[in-house]
Amino acid sequence: MGHITALIASYLPVVMALLCLIAAWFFGDWRNWKIYYPTMLFAICVDFLVSLLSYNYSLWVFHKTAVTPNHTIADFMIAFTNLPCIVLVYLSRYPFKSHPLKQAIYIAIWSAIFTCIEGVFLLVELLSYHNDWNFWWSSAVWVFMFIGLSLHFARPLWAWLLCFVGVAFLILYFHIPISKMK
Repeated sequence: MGHITALIASYLPVVMALLCLIAAWFFGDWRNWKIYYPTMLFAICVDFLVSLLSYNYSLWVFHKTAVTPNHTIADFMIAFTNLPCIVLVYLSRYPFKSHPLKQAIYIAIWSAIFTCIEGVFLLVELLSYHNDWNFWWSSAVWVFMFIGLSLHFARPLWAWLLCFVGVAFLILYFHIPISKMK
């Protein structure tokens, strides 16, 4: 990677956070932000749950940048800046009363956007995969996340059930050694 590209890549997490904040400012339903707040907290909790379970057995790692010295700080930045903004815009525009096909297309578009963004982070080496994780698993997680967000907004208990089933799958399929946790 060239010097200029590396310099730009080093600030990419801040650029991403700023883009999320700008999108939330212009496209989020700020008058009703309180109704989206529980789902913002859900997204943060799920992120932290997965981070905690995979802390000593990473499936993916965010690499050091000019603003994020390690994976944990990068994850905190994503959890507290990007995720609330994403939830606000995503749910503000979600076609809840539309045909299920239109809802599926909406989820697919959001999943594709964030899969592509992750691809850029992977391409500029700000992200790496470990322990049999790969880009396709990440793509599936984006779909799973956006389904989970809309489900949590409408039926929170079902979303938590989906979350725990997903986490159990990750633990079992990727052999996350939870018995070695503190």
